[in-house]
Amino acid sequence: MTHKFYFIIVLLLLPLIGRAQLNKELLRNGGFEEYAQPVAPPVNNDDDEGDEEEEEEEEAETFNPYQKPLFWYISDQLGYSRVKDAHSGEFAIKVYPNGHSFYSRDKDFNINCINIKAEGEYKLSYWYKGKAKNPNIVAIVDWYKGNKIVRKDRLSSEKVARFTSEWQQKTITLTAPAGVDKAGIGFEIEYDASANDGGYILFDDISFMQTKEAQKEPTLAAPTAVKAQVQQREVTLSWAAVAETGVTYEIRCNDKVVARTEGTSYVVEKLTPNTSYRFTVTTIKGEETSKPSQVVSERTIQMSENADYEGRIPYLYTIREDGACPQTLRLYYNDLANPDALITYKIDGVSVTPEGSVLTFPSKGRHILQIEIEEAPERKWEIEYKLNVD
Repeated sequence: MTHKFYFIIVLLLLPLIGRAQLNKELLRNGGFEEYAQPVAPPVNNDDDEGDEEEEEEEEAETFNPYQKPLFWYISDQLGYSRVKDAHSGEFAIKVYPNGHSFYSRDKDFNINCINIKAEGEYKLSYWYKGKAKNPNIVAIVDWYKGNKIVRKDRLSSEKVARFTSEWQQKTITLTAPAGVDKAGIGFEIEYDASANDGGYILFDDISFMQTKEAQKEPTLAAPTAVKAQVQQREVTLSWAAVAETGVTYEIRCNDKVVARTEGTSYVVEKLTPNTSYRFTVTTIKGEETSKPSQVVSERTIQMSENADYEGRIPYLYTIREDGACPQTLRLYYNDLANPDALITYKIDGVSVTPEGSVLTFPSKGRHILQIEIEEAPERKWEIEYKLNVD
Protein backbone atom coordinates (compact mmCIF):
# COMPACT_ATOMS: atom_id res chain seq x y z
CA MET A 1 0.00 0.00 0.00
CA THR A 2 2.88 2.34 0.82
CA HIS A 3 4.46 1.66 -2.58
CA LYS A 4 1.22 2.52 -4.39
CA PHE A 5 0.88 5.76 -2.47
CA TYR A 6 4.47 6.73 -3.29
CA PHE A 7 3.92 5.92 -6.97
CA ILE A 8 0.83 8.16 -7.10
CA ILE A 9 2.79 11.04 -5.56
CA VAL A 10 5.54 10.62 -8.18
CA LEU A 11 3.00 10.69 -11.00
CA LEU A 12 1.43 13.87 -9.62
CA LEU A 13 4.82 15.55 -9.33
CA LEU A 14 6.04 14.70 -12.84
CA PRO A 15 4.45 17.73 -14.56
CA LEU A 16 5.88 20.02 -11.87
CA ILE A 17 9.34 18.50 -12.30
CA GLY A 18 9.15 19.13 -16.05
CA ARG A 19 8.13 22.75 -15.53
CA ALA A 20 10.94 23.23 -13.00
CA GLN A 21 13.50 22.70 -15.79
CA LEU A 22 12.24 25.75 -17.65
CA ASN A 23 14.19 29.01 -17.20
CA LYS A 24 16.80 27.19 -15.11
CA GLU A 25 20.45 28.04 -15.78
CA LEU A 26 22.18 25.15 -17.58
CA LEU A 27 25.61 26.70 -18.07
CA ARG A 28 28.36 26.42 -15.42
CA ASN A 29 30.27 29.57 -14.51
CA GLY A 30 28.72 31.79 -17.17
CA GLY A 31 29.63 34.79 -15.00
CA PHE A 32 33.36 33.85 -14.92
CA GLU A 33 33.55 34.01 -11.12
CA GLU A 34 35.02 30.52 -10.50
CA TYR A 35 38.74 29.87 -10.88
CA ALA A 36 41.08 27.18 -9.64
CA GLN A 37 42.31 28.15 -6.20
CA PRO A 38 45.99 29.12 -6.17
CA VAL A 39 48.22 27.23 -3.77
CA ALA A 40 48.54 29.28 -0.57
CA PRO A 41 52.10 30.04 0.64
CA PRO A 42 53.11 28.53 3.98
CA VAL A 43 52.08 30.57 7.00
CA ASN A 44 54.93 32.14 8.99
CA ASN A 45 53.65 32.34 12.58
CA ASP A 46 56.74 34.24 13.68
CA ASP A 47 56.01 37.17 11.39
CA ASP A 48 53.66 39.63 13.09
CA GLU A 49 54.26 42.49 10.65
CA GLY A 50 51.29 41.72 8.38
CA ASP A 51 49.92 45.22 8.21
CA GLU A 52 47.25 46.26 5.72
CA GLU A 53 49.72 47.49 3.11
CA GLU A 54 51.49 44.11 2.99
CA GLU A 55 48.14 42.27 2.72
CA GLU A 56 47.16 44.47 -0.23
CA GLU A 57 50.51 43.80 -1.88
CA GLU A 58 50.08 40.04 -1.38
CA GLU A 59 46.56 40.18 -2.86
CA ALA A 60 47.87 42.10 -5.88
CA GLU A 61 50.65 39.55 -6.33
CA THR A 62 48.23 36.59 -6.16
CA PHE A 63 45.82 38.06 -8.75
CA ASN A 64 46.71 36.40 -12.01
CA PRO A 65 45.00 38.16 -14.96
CA TYR A 66 45.76 35.20 -17.23
CA GLN A 67 44.19 32.56 -15.00
CA LYS A 68 41.44 30.83 -16.98
CA PRO A 69 37.93 30.28 -15.58
CA LEU A 70 36.66 26.88 -14.57
CA PHE A 71 34.32 25.04 -16.98
CA TRP A 72 35.58 26.92 -20.03
CA TYR A 73 38.08 25.90 -22.68
CA ILE A 74 39.86 28.95 -24.09
CA SER A 75 42.07 28.42 -27.12
CA ASP A 76 45.73 29.10 -26.44
CA GLN A 77 45.77 31.13 -29.67
CA LEU A 78 43.01 33.45 -28.43
CA GLY A 79 44.37 36.53 -26.72
CA TYR A 80 42.79 36.42 -23.24
CA SER A 81 42.81 37.93 -19.78
CA ARG A 82 40.39 38.27 -16.89
CA VAL A 83 39.48 41.73 -15.73
CA LYS A 84 37.70 43.37 -12.81
CA ASP A 85 35.34 45.29 -15.08
CA ALA A 86 32.30 43.02 -14.76
CA HIS A 87 28.68 43.38 -15.75
CA SER A 88 27.88 41.63 -12.45
CA GLY A 89 30.01 39.96 -9.81
CA GLU A 90 33.75 40.64 -9.74
CA PHE A 91 35.21 39.32 -12.99
CA ALA A 92 34.63 39.39 -16.74
CA ILE A 93 36.84 37.96 -19.47
CA LYS A 94 38.64 40.06 -22.06
CA VAL A 95 39.48 38.60 -25.46
CA TYR A 96 41.17 40.00 -28.52
CA PRO A 97 39.74 39.70 -32.06
CA ASN A 98 42.48 37.55 -33.52
CA GLY A 99 40.32 34.81 -35.03
CA HIS A 100 40.06 32.11 -32.34
CA SER A 101 37.42 30.70 -29.97
CA PHE A 102 36.37 29.57 -26.49
CA TYR A 103 33.88 26.88 -25.41
CA SER A 104 31.98 25.73 -22.34
CA ARG A 105 33.16 22.40 -20.91
CA ASP A 106 32.75 20.11 -17.92
CA LYS A 107 35.43 19.17 -15.36
CA ASP A 108 36.68 16.44 -17.71
CA PHE A 109 36.99 18.89 -20.62
CA ASN A 110 34.00 17.45 -22.50
CA ILE A 111 32.33 20.07 -24.68
CA ASN A 112 29.02 18.18 -24.84
CA CYS A 113 28.40 19.15 -21.23
CA ILE A 114 24.83 20.54 -21.16
CA ASN A 115 21.91 18.16 -20.74
CA ILE A 116 19.02 19.26 -22.95
CA LYS A 117 15.66 18.00 -24.23
CA ALA A 118 15.14 17.37 -27.92
CA GLU A 119 12.89 19.87 -29.72
CA GLY A 120 12.71 22.17 -26.69
CA GLU A 121 13.14 25.92 -27.09
CA TYR A 122 16.31 27.43 -25.61
CA LYS A 123 17.65 30.93 -25.00
CA LEU A 124 21.34 31.76 -25.30
CA SER A 125 22.28 35.21 -24.01
CA TYR A 126 25.44 37.08 -23.10
CA TRP A 127 26.60 40.56 -22.09
CA TYR A 128 29.36 42.25 -24.03
CA LYS A 129 31.15 45.53 -24.65
CA GLY A 130 34.41 46.50 -26.24
CA LYS A 131 36.36 48.20 -28.92
CA ALA A 132 36.26 46.43 -32.26
CA LYS A 133 35.47 47.79 -35.70
CA ASN A 134 33.19 45.04 -37.01
CA PRO A 135 30.50 42.72 -35.55
CA ASN A 136 32.65 39.62 -35.18
CA ILE A 137 31.15 37.48 -32.37
CA VAL A 138 29.81 34.21 -33.79
CA ALA A 139 27.90 32.07 -31.28
CA ILE A 140 28.19 28.32 -31.91
CA VAL A 141 25.88 25.63 -30.55
CA ASP A 142 26.82 21.97 -31.03
CA TRP A 143 23.98 19.46 -30.60
CA TYR A 144 24.84 15.91 -29.54
CA LYS A 145 23.29 12.49 -29.09
CA GLY A 146 25.52 11.14 -26.36
CA ASN A 147 29.06 11.74 -27.60
CA LYS A 148 28.12 11.94 -31.28
CA ILE A 149 27.59 15.38 -32.76
CA VAL A 150 24.30 15.63 -34.65
CA ARG A 151 24.39 19.24 -35.83
CA LYS A 152 26.54 22.34 -35.51
CA ASP A 153 24.74 25.70 -35.55
CA ARG A 154 27.19 28.45 -36.44
CA LEU A 155 25.02 31.50 -35.85
CA SER A 156 26.69 33.96 -38.20
CA SER A 157 23.40 35.81 -38.75
CA GLU A 158 23.20 36.58 -35.02
CA LYS A 159 26.29 38.75 -34.72
CA VAL A 160 26.01 41.80 -32.49
CA ALA A 161 25.32 45.08 -34.28
CA ARG A 162 28.12 47.20 -32.79
CA PHE A 163 30.45 47.64 -29.85
CA THR A 164 30.34 50.44 -27.30
CA SER A 165 31.94 51.16 -23.94
CA GLU A 166 28.65 50.20 -22.19
CA TRP A 167 27.46 46.68 -21.42
CA GLN A 168 24.85 45.36 -23.87
CA GLN A 169 22.97 42.05 -23.94
CA LYS A 170 22.56 39.76 -26.94
CA THR A 171 19.80 37.10 -26.87
CA ILE A 172 19.37 34.24 -29.34
CA THR A 173 16.43 31.81 -29.42
CA LEU A 174 17.08 28.24 -30.59
CA THR A 175 15.14 25.01 -31.00
CA ALA A 176 16.97 21.77 -30.22
CA PRO A 177 16.91 19.23 -33.08
CA ALA A 178 15.00 15.97 -32.76
CA GLY A 179 16.88 13.09 -31.14
CA VAL A 180 19.54 15.07 -29.25
CA ASP A 181 20.23 15.06 -25.51
CA LYS A 182 23.34 17.24 -25.02
CA ALA A 183 24.70 20.54 -26.22
CA GLY A 184 27.87 22.59 -26.14
CA ILE A 185 28.16 26.38 -26.31
CA GLY A 186 31.03 28.29 -27.87
CA PHE A 187 32.03 31.64 -29.34
CA GLU A 188 34.31 32.30 -32.28
CA ILE A 189 35.90 35.74 -32.33
CA GLU A 190 36.48 36.41 -36.01
CA TYR A 191 39.59 38.29 -36.99
CA ASP A 192 39.19 42.07 -36.95
CA ALA A 193 41.73 44.69 -38.01
CA SER A 194 41.35 46.32 -34.61
CA ALA A 195 43.28 43.38 -33.10
CA ASN A 196 46.46 45.22 -34.09
CA ASP A 197 45.17 48.56 -32.86
CA GLY A 198 44.04 47.99 -29.29
CA GLY A 199 40.78 46.21 -30.14
CA TYR A 200 39.19 43.97 -27.49
CA ILE A 201 35.86 42.47 -26.38
CA LEU A 202 34.60 41.84 -22.83
CA PHE A 203 32.19 38.98 -22.06
CA ASP A 204 30.17 38.37 -18.91
CA ASP A 205 27.03 36.58 -17.67
CA ILE A 206 26.71 34.06 -20.49
CA SER A 207 23.48 32.12 -20.00
CA PHE A 208 21.81 29.09 -21.60
CA MET A 209 18.37 27.92 -20.44
CA GLN A 210 15.29 26.12 -21.69
CA THR A 211 12.30 28.42 -22.15
CA LYS A 212 9.67 26.09 -23.66
CA GLU A 213 8.93 22.38 -23.68
CA ALA A 214 9.00 20.49 -26.95
CA GLN A 215 5.75 20.65 -28.87
CA LYS A 216 4.29 17.16 -28.83
CA GLU A 217 2.90 15.76 -32.04
CA PRO A 218 -0.90 15.65 -31.71
CA THR A 219 -2.36 12.16 -31.33
CA LEU A 220 -5.99 13.21 -31.73
CA ALA A 221 -7.38 12.93 -35.23
CA ALA A 222 -8.36 16.17 -36.93
CA PRO A 223 -11.90 16.53 -38.31
CA THR A 224 -12.30 15.57 -41.95
CA ALA A 225 -14.79 16.24 -44.73
CA VAL A 226 -15.41 19.81 -43.60
CA LYS A 227 -18.09 21.42 -45.78
CA ALA A 228 -19.65 24.86 -45.88
CA GLN A 229 -23.06 26.18 -46.90
CA VAL A 230 -22.80 29.90 -47.56
CA GLN A 231 -25.35 32.68 -47.18
CA GLN A 232 -25.00 36.46 -46.97
CA ARG A 233 -24.25 36.70 -43.24
CA GLU A 234 -23.95 33.05 -42.14
CA VAL A 235 -21.86 30.04 -43.07
CA THR A 236 -23.02 26.60 -41.91
CA LEU A 237 -20.07 24.26 -41.33
CA SER A 238 -20.36 20.48 -41.04
CA TRP A 239 -17.76 17.72 -40.68
CA ALA A 240 -17.33 14.01 -40.07
CA ALA A 241 -17.11 12.93 -36.44
CA VAL A 242 -13.78 11.51 -35.26
CA ALA A 243 -13.66 8.01 -33.79
CA GLU A 244 -12.54 9.26 -30.35
CA THR A 245 -15.27 9.64 -27.71
CA GLY A 246 -15.75 12.54 -25.32
CA VAL A 247 -14.40 15.18 -27.69
CA THR A 248 -15.43 18.72 -28.55
CA TYR A 249 -14.73 20.67 -31.70
CA GLU A 250 -13.25 24.15 -31.89
CA ILE A 251 -14.26 26.34 -34.83
CA ARG A 252 -11.99 29.11 -36.07
CA CYS A 253 -12.82 31.86 -38.52
CA ASN A 254 -9.83 33.72 -39.96
CA ASP A 255 -7.68 32.07 -37.25
CA LYS A 256 -9.87 33.37 -34.41
CA VAL A 257 -11.82 30.98 -32.17
CA VAL A 258 -15.56 31.57 -32.60
CA ALA A 259 -17.06 28.56 -30.83
CA ARG A 260 -16.76 25.08 -29.35
CA THR A 261 -19.40 22.43 -29.85
CA GLU A 262 -19.96 18.75 -29.17
CA GLY A 263 -21.89 18.38 -32.41
CA THR A 264 -20.63 18.00 -35.96
CA SER A 265 -22.09 21.21 -37.37
CA TYR A 266 -22.09 24.88 -36.48
CA VAL A 267 -23.42 28.12 -37.95
CA VAL A 268 -20.93 30.97 -37.97
CA GLU A 269 -23.02 34.13 -37.70
CA LYS A 270 -22.67 37.91 -38.07
CA LEU A 271 -20.53 37.82 -41.18
CA THR A 272 -20.38 40.48 -43.89
CA PRO A 273 -21.87 39.90 -47.36
CA ASN A 274 -19.49 39.48 -50.29
CA THR A 275 -16.48 38.87 -48.01
CA SER A 276 -13.90 36.06 -48.00
CA TYR A 277 -13.41 33.94 -44.86
CA ARG A 278 -11.23 30.98 -43.84
CA PHE A 279 -12.55 28.25 -41.56
CA THR A 280 -10.91 25.36 -39.68
CA VAL A 281 -12.17 22.81 -37.16
CA THR A 282 -10.00 21.23 -34.45
CA THR A 283 -10.65 18.23 -32.19
CA ILE A 284 -10.19 18.79 -28.44
CA LYS A 285 -10.19 16.28 -25.59
CA GLY A 286 -9.07 17.52 -22.18
CA GLU A 287 -5.65 19.10 -22.66
CA GLU A 288 -5.10 17.41 -26.03
CA THR A 289 -5.64 19.25 -29.29
CA SER A 290 -5.48 17.90 -32.82
CA LYS A 291 -4.02 19.62 -35.79
CA PRO A 292 -6.54 21.87 -37.56
CA SER A 293 -8.63 20.46 -40.34
CA GLN A 294 -7.93 21.46 -43.89
CA VAL A 295 -8.79 25.12 -44.41
CA VAL A 296 -12.16 25.81 -46.01
CA SER A 297 -12.17 29.15 -47.83
CA GLU A 298 -15.52 30.68 -48.78
CA ARG A 299 -16.92 34.01 -49.86
CA THR A 300 -20.29 35.08 -48.47
CA ILE A 301 -23.07 35.84 -50.95
CA GLN A 302 -23.51 39.39 -52.14
CA MET A 303 -26.78 41.14 -51.30
CA SER A 304 -29.19 40.91 -54.23
CA GLU A 305 -30.04 44.62 -53.98
CA ASN A 306 -28.04 47.69 -53.11
CA ALA A 307 -28.51 48.85 -49.50
CA ASP A 308 -30.03 52.15 -50.71
CA TYR A 309 -32.43 50.57 -53.20
CA GLU A 310 -35.98 51.48 -52.20
CA GLY A 311 -37.42 48.20 -53.42
CA ARG A 312 -35.15 46.09 -51.19
CA ILE A 313 -37.04 43.88 -48.73
CA PRO A 314 -35.22 41.74 -46.14
CA TYR A 315 -36.50 38.17 -45.80
CA LEU A 316 -35.95 35.04 -43.71
CA TYR A 317 -34.30 32.48 -45.95
CA THR A 318 -34.94 29.80 -43.32
CA ILE A 319 -38.64 29.82 -44.29
CA ARG A 320 -39.24 27.67 -47.35
CA GLU A 321 -41.01 28.98 -50.43
CA ASP A 322 -44.17 27.00 -49.62
CA GLY A 323 -44.38 28.72 -46.22
CA ALA A 324 -43.19 25.73 -44.23
CA CYS A 325 -40.63 26.06 -41.44
CA PRO A 326 -39.37 24.10 -38.41
CA GLN A 327 -40.84 24.70 -34.95
CA THR A 328 -37.46 26.10 -33.90
CA LEU A 329 -36.81 28.78 -36.50
CA ARG A 330 -33.39 30.36 -37.00
CA LEU A 331 -33.78 34.07 -37.70
CA TYR A 332 -31.35 34.38 -40.57
CA TYR A 333 -32.01 37.12 -43.13
CA ASN A 334 -30.94 37.91 -46.63
CA ASP A 335 -30.87 41.49 -47.95
CA LEU A 336 -30.72 42.96 -44.45
CA ALA A 337 -28.25 45.80 -44.83
CA ASN A 338 -27.96 46.64 -41.12
CA PRO A 339 -27.34 43.55 -38.94
CA ASP A 340 -28.07 45.69 -35.86
CA ALA A 341 -31.50 46.73 -37.08
CA LEU A 342 -34.29 46.88 -34.49
CA ILE A 343 -36.52 43.83 -35.11
CA THR A 344 -39.64 42.79 -33.17
CA TYR A 345 -41.74 39.63 -33.56
CA LYS A 346 -45.33 38.53 -32.96
CA ILE A 347 -46.74 35.01 -33.26
CA ASP A 348 -50.49 35.01 -33.82
CA GLY A 349 -50.65 38.62 -32.61
CA VAL A 350 -48.69 37.97 -29.37
CA SER A 351 -45.31 39.64 -28.92
CA VAL A 352 -42.47 37.15 -28.47
CA THR A 353 -38.78 37.52 -27.74
CA PRO A 354 -36.29 35.25 -29.53
CA GLU A 355 -33.53 33.46 -27.66
CA GLY A 356 -30.49 34.75 -29.45
CA SER A 357 -31.11 34.08 -33.12
CA VAL A 358 -33.76 31.40 -32.52
CA LEU A 359 -37.55 31.76 -32.36
CA THR A 360 -39.63 28.83 -31.07
CA PHE A 361 -43.29 28.40 -32.03
CA PRO A 362 -45.67 27.23 -29.28
CA SER A 363 -46.92 24.32 -31.40
CA LYS A 364 -46.82 22.77 -34.82
CA GLY A 365 -49.45 23.63 -37.42
CA ARG A 366 -50.55 26.95 -38.86
CA HIS A 367 -49.29 30.23 -37.40
CA ILE A 368 -48.93 33.83 -38.45
CA LEU A 369 -45.54 35.43 -37.91
CA GLN A 370 -45.44 39.24 -37.97
CA ILE A 371 -42.09 41.03 -38.15
CA GLU A 372 -41.26 44.73 -37.88
CA ILE A 373 -37.80 45.80 -39.03
CA GLU A 374 -36.31 49.26 -38.54
CA GLU A 375 -32.89 49.71 -40.15
CA ALA A 376 -33.14 53.49 -39.83
CA PRO A 377 -35.96 55.97 -39.03
CA GLU A 378 -36.61 56.38 -42.75
CA ARG A 379 -36.27 52.68 -43.60
CA LYS A 380 -38.83 50.35 -42.01
CA TRP A 381 -40.71 47.19 -43.04
CA GLU A 382 -43.72 45.28 -41.75
CA ILE A 383 -43.63 41.69 -42.96
CA GLU A 384 -46.17 38.92 -42.39
CA TYR A 385 -45.64 35.20 -42.98
CA LYS A 386 -48.48 32.67 -43.00
CA LEU A 387 -46.66 29.54 -41.93
CA ASN A 388 -47.14 25.83 -41.69
CA VAL A 389 -44.84 24.82 -38.79
CA ASP A 390 -43.68 21.21 -39.11
